[in-house]
Amino acid sequence: MRAGRIGSVSSRRLLAREQSGVDAHFALPSPSDDTSGSHDPNRVGPPPTWASASEAVRVCLHRPNRRRVALIALVVGSLLVGINQGGTLASGHLWWIVWVRVALDYLIPACVSTMGVLAGSRRAGGAS
Repeated sequence: MRAGRIGSVSSRRLLAREQSGVDAHFALPSPSDDTSGSHDPNRVGPPPTWASASEAVRVCLHRPNRRRVALIALVVGSLLVGINQGGTLASGHLWWIVWVRVALDYLIPACVSTMGVLAGSRRAGGAS
């Protein structure tokens, strides 16, 4: 056991882990363990919210939201293309209307997931 005053929260947690028999070398740090004041450039702040149309555009352009929407559109759109246009694509009948339908198979999940992001990030008391 260590003598003296323990200065930081992380060292107190480390001591508590050592005393409880938990292997301190393999314990994950808690978010409050970082008391150095350093800022992780990859850490994203709280997600933006919106109450007006211009703020809604900002929410849609927020990088994590764009990535999530793109991933959902890619996965769900590919499934829809396989289901809706798979036979046509396999037969080789590639008319322009088939490509419009393929584009819509990707666009629709993107629109739906964007609407979900906006519905989940709206502030109360905003414009309709």
